[in-house]
Amino acid sequence: MHAGRATRLVATGLGMLLVFDASRMVHAGEGMSPGATRSLVLAVGRPLDRITSVTGLDGVTRTLAAAFGHEVGAGGSSQLSADDRTALPPRTVTGAGTPQPGGTGSSGTTTPRLRVPSAAEPLRLLVTGDSLSDGLGPMLASASAGTIHADTDTRSGTGLVRPDFFDWAGHAREQIANRDPEAIVVALGGNDGQAITMPDGSVLRTGSPEWRAEYRRRAVAILRIWSDGGRRRVYWISLPPTREPTLNDYFRQLGEITADAVREVPGARFVNIDDRLSKNGEYSSYLTDDHGRTVLARTRDGVHLTLDGARIAANILIKAVNADWHIPS
Repeated sequence: MHAGRATRLVATGLGMLLVFDASRMVHAGEGMSPGATRSLVLAVGRPLDRITSVTGLDGVTRTLAAAFGHEVGAGGSSQLSADDRTALPPRTVTGAGTPQPGGTGSSGTTTPRLRVPSAAEPLRLLVTGDSLSDGLGPMLASASAGTIHADTDTRSGTGLVRPDFFDWAGHAREQIANRDPEAIVVALGGNDGQAITMPDGSVLRTGSPEWRAEYRRRAVAILRIWSDGGRRRVYWISLPPTREPTLNDYFRQLGEITADAVREVPGARFVNIDDRLSKNGEYSSYLTDDHGRTVLARTRDGVHLTLDGARIAANILIKAVNADWHIPS
């Protein structure tokens, strides 16, 4: 394509994004540190947001998002609550698949004793989260020699920061009710390096102590839904180092927050994959796999895992799952 035409197409696309999703531009600007960039973003975004709201143009974004599976409410969704244990589906009895009483969880509370999965009755595992969870399910099933049935539910572009865009609390309840997993692997947070808007309209700046506390509260809330008092096991994996320094810093903070959050929830565990998905803690596209081969482990964006990278992560997760379920080799 001719350079001039390509430039016009890009400019048109960005212009449409500003018009139809101006509220997100304002949201991003309000979460920025004081300075010229913040002032410029808000000076452009706020008038556009008012215009699109009055004219109804902001509804186009919600319609398109809903068409692609994102649950967007015109008035936003309720904020996640760390004390919200309501609306959990009733406990079902499924014979050999039902854990029996016994054992103590990481939070010090009693958790059900787990059955031993087999090829005849594989572990019902749900792999879920944002796009960082994509590819983990097939690798886990492959590494388990048929003793794990992995069901993948990836919701790209979502996170805990924007429940008005996608309500993970409500979706987690649907997952438990409709899929009835025995264990859940979670890879979430890749899109959460942005400010949090509270119900009263106040904005928590990304990385601030208030932001960290609120993110932890939301993580605990959704972990409680998935765990259901320890009846199910939840494995929340870390976000490995990224090529881009600012995003890498957000990932590090999110890892610290979620690692702390799982301590409060029976049946939940934080699985750190950073050591194997990095070189001495630093980002690297190429890594050594479990067979001693050098493989391309990260995609071109410097964030996501390739199939070889997902295989490395899956082998770490298998060990964590085996520590609880004692799956036969």
